Amino acid sequence: MTQILNVSGLTFRHSSKKRWLKKPEVFSLGPIDMQVTKGETIAIIGQNRSGKSLLAKMLAGAVEPDEGHIQLQEERYWSVKHRVARKKADITGIRMIFQHNSESINPGITVGQILDEPLRLNSSMAEDERKALIGDTLVKVGLLREHIYFYRHMLSDGQQQRVSLARAILPDPKVLIADEPFAALDPTIRSQTVNLILQLQKEMGLAFIFISHNLGIVRHIADRVIVMDKGQIIESGKTETIFRWPQQEMTKKLVMSYQSLIPQQTMREAD
Repeated sequence: MTQILNVSGLTFRHSSKKRWLKKPEVFSLGPIDMQVTKGETIAIIGQNRSGKSLLAKMLAGAVEPDEGHIQLQEERYWSVKHRVARKKADITGIRMIFQHNSESINPGITVGQILDEPLRLNSSMAEDERKALIGDTLVKVGLLREHIYFYRHMLSDGQQQRVSLARAILPDPKVLIADEPFAALDPTIRSQTVNLILQLQKEMGLAFIFISHNLGIVRHIADRVIVMDKGQIIESGKTETIFRWPQQEMTKKLVMSYQSLIPQQTMREAD
């Protein structure tokens, strides 16, 4: 398999301001080392404040690390030692889908304008070419070409999720990162979204890294699982290996919590 993303020594340190009679809170993440291959699906799990979302934001370039580097294919995507402007092609190589779609979609402009922005800023395509590609992409994610004229309030939760997905794949990225992409969706829409992402991943050869508390989805679609605790990767491996033979106490706790819910879910489905 072709290695598409290489992360080495990624580190983040944060100290909040000291409050009256309280010591300043310090949170550090890393050093993180990980490799991702083309078409691979990796799930990052862990309890709250384990550093999952922070790692996702650093991988996507939304938060700058203090140390380390990220290499996308043969190009250096980010390096603390070499703080140079990324090429446009590099910027679109890793894209992110956020948890709350309604908050990430501007309510004052149309879907077409939202999707046009990354193309206008990161390509030399003419307006007619961009409009045609946007229409094709909307169809690819299960929407209509006419949705370019819609505003956020005219879309259902599932349609908003599809718009966010369309925006993420428009610049033809190599890696897609999602922070709890299924948490706010009802079960039916969640299932449709999971299947859609898997279909797009197969068609486009995307690597997919996602954060989730839903270990049922993790076990269903992830090739590999990374377990985080207190800013560190404490365990990683193939999905079935992690679920069947967890080694670390935190991993065992997460897996046991998931297994305890399975009988309850089965009973609800039977009812």
